[in-house]
Amino acid sequence: MVNEISKGLKILFILEFIVGYIYGITYLFFTEWYIEFVAWPFDDPIVGRMLGVSLMTYGSTSLIAYLRKNWDTAKLAVELQIFWHILALFVVIGGGIILDLVEDTWIFIVILSPFLVAFLYFYFKEL
Repeated sequence: MVNEISKGLKILFILEFIVGYIYGITYLFFTEWYIEFVAWPFDDPIVGRMLGVSLMTYGSTSLIAYLRKNWDTAKLAVELQIFWHILALFVVIGGGIILDLVEDTWIFIVILSPFLVAFLYFYFKEL
């Protein structure tokens, strides 16, 4: 196939889909439990559920890009993931500092950062 995406990018898309759906389902259906489990200081289930829907949407975007297997159609999904991860890290780090929740946000940084680096790597590699 012309412009087929690399095996590494295919794996990344599947990982993003899995992680997006694990966290998305958790936020969407088990919001109150998750807020209590991590001792998050805010209890707004609507925002948590919207985050869940967003994560599942981004996971679905990765799945669609994986299934299409073509760089020309997957490129937009990679760009979307890059922008989302940059903005999410900005919010997580900034919010952690401003709200003095640094010890609570490290797990998000650990999850988001490798995905951002990987999507950037494959973006520039596939160009």
